[in-house]
Amino acid sequence: MKIFNIFSLVVWFHFVTLGQSFPTDSKVLQDVKKYHGKIANAEVQNDWKLERESGYNFSNMAKRVVSASTIKENGISKKIIGLAIYTRGGTGESWNFSRYFVTGSEVIGTPALTADVLRNQAIELLRQDKIKVFVDFQNIAWVYDITFIDVDDHRTDRTGDVIYKCFVEYERIFNDSEGITLPNYPFEAGLRRFKSPSEAYVRLVDGQMKVAVITIGFADALDKKMMSRKEFEKIRTLKDTPLDELIGAVCPYTSINQNEKPSSDPSISKQSKSVPTNSDATEPKTEKKTKKFALPKIKISGI
Repeated sequence: MKIFNIFSLVVWFHFVTLGQSFPTDSKVLQDVKKYHGKIANAEVQNDWKLERESGYNFSNMAKRVVSASTIKENGISKKIIGLAIYTRGGTGESWNFSRYFVTGSEVIGTPALTADVLRNQAIELLRQDKIKVFVDFQNIAWVYDITFIDVDDHRTDRTGDVIYKCFVEYERIFNDSEGITLPNYPFEAGLRRFKSPSEAYVRLVDGQMKVAVITIGFADALDKKMMSRKEFEKIRTLKDTPLDELIGAVCPYTSINQNEKPSSDPSISKQSKSVPTNSDATEPKTEKKTKKFALPKIKISGI
């Protein structure tokens, strides 16, 4: 009986060992390179780690750390580290490659990006793909600027995106009267101005680090301009108007009436000062001559 128990233990150990027969290092590297597509070289690290997912009574997942570097594009590459993940359906089945999950990366060989370069890239992104900056671009009536203050204050996420802080300043339409059908309800609509703290995600695109997405954070409105229905209906937005027609330091919808602005042209100012008023032009001044009366001078002799 004792011999039988020992034999059973040996058989059990054999099958368990067979079930834990992990892929070779060369097979892991082959699977990772095929999955990622842009890996130049890679190496396995550490030992295998077994995990059991919910619903299984055995370890159905195995992970192995793999570090790698990508193929250079215009002198730029990525150092990445991740997990080669394998799964199986039963204890006696072989391990099948599932995916290579990148847990961290770093871009190598990129030139430092200045605030001006980042701004120009952000404006170009907005020009080409509005929704990657404004999710509700159909409500954006004017863009003042996108500014990057401290380019040294940035971080890198696990995908290798470098995240820079910035501010997006813009005018957004609002209509508090929309959908209200009450009689004599006042028209309440116009523009709200925002300067929102935002984050620009810069990633490797065609061998160059470019602003790919901007996420706009919450901010209270800096100002609000109420408008009449007629004024409001004339507002154009990014929904159907190119960016180049809705960007600049001065928003025409919120600036004062152009007819009330003092002219900046000196020649016009001088002319306006020399032109007489209507009353002066129609009633020219006339000089009135008055006669002076005086007694004749009499000279008396002897006095």
